[in-house]
Amino acid sequence: MDHLLLTSLFLGLALGVAHALDPDHLVAVGTLAAESKNLRRSALLGVIWGVGHTCALGLVGILVLSFKWTIPEHLATGMEAAVGCMILLLGFHLLWRCWQPWTVHVHEHRHDGSTHSHVHLHGKDQEVHRHHVLASRVKALGVGFVHGIAGSAALSLAVMSTMPSMTMGLGYIAVFGLGSIGGMLFMSTLISLPFVFVPGTWHHNMKVSAALLAIGFGGYFTWSLLA
Repeated sequence: MDHLLLTSLFLGLALGVAHALDPDHLVAVGTLAAESKNLRRSALLGVIWGVGHTCALGLVGILVLSFKWTIPEHLATGMEAAVGCMILLLGFHLLWRCWQPWTVHVHEHRHDGSTHSHVHLHGKDQEVHRHHVLASRVKALGVGFVHGIAGSAALSLAVMSTMPSMTMGLGYIAVFGLGSIGGMLFMSTLISLPFVFVPGTWHHNMKVSAALLAIGFGGYFTWSLLA
C-alpha cells in the first residue's frame, strides 16, 4: 500500500469525524438525545446514527465505483431538502412529545395459543418501555441513513471515486464511516449531558428549546435550498 492510498484513507477518517460535526447532523441528533435521560442510551443512538449513515454511503458508493456514476446537481439538492424536511419533522415530533401528558399503547400477547390485546398508559417522564427504546433506535438509524445519502458525504465520494479498485473504495467508505461513527458517538454523548443531568422544569424547557431549534433550522435549511 503506497503513501497516496494511506493518505487517502487517513483523509477519509478525518473527513468522517468532521462530517459528524455538520450543523444539520448536530441538530438532528440533538432531537434524539433530548428524548432520553440515559447517557448510555443517548451515546448508543449516536453510534446507530453513524451505522445508518455508513450503510447509505456504502450503497451510493457501490454505484459510484461500479458505474462511475455522478450524482446530478438537482438530485443532490433534492436530497439536501429532504434532510431539511426530516429535521423539521423531528422538531415538531419532539415538541409534540414535550406537550403530550400521556402516551397510550395497545399491545398484543400470545398465551396458550390464543392472542389478546391490552392497553397501557404511562406519563411522558416515566421510564420508557423496551419497544419505545427500539423505536428510538430505528428512528436514529433512519435519520443517519437519510443524512448519509445527502449532504457533504457526496464530497467524500469524489475522493473515493479516485481509488484504483473496488476494494480500496469500499475500504475508504469503511474508514470514513468509522470516523463518522466515532465523531457522532462523542457529539451525541456531549449533547445529551444537559438533558441527562438537568432536572425538572429546566429539563422540559431545554427539550422545548431543542424542538424549536430543529423547527427553525429545518425550515430555513429547506427554504434556502428550494427558494
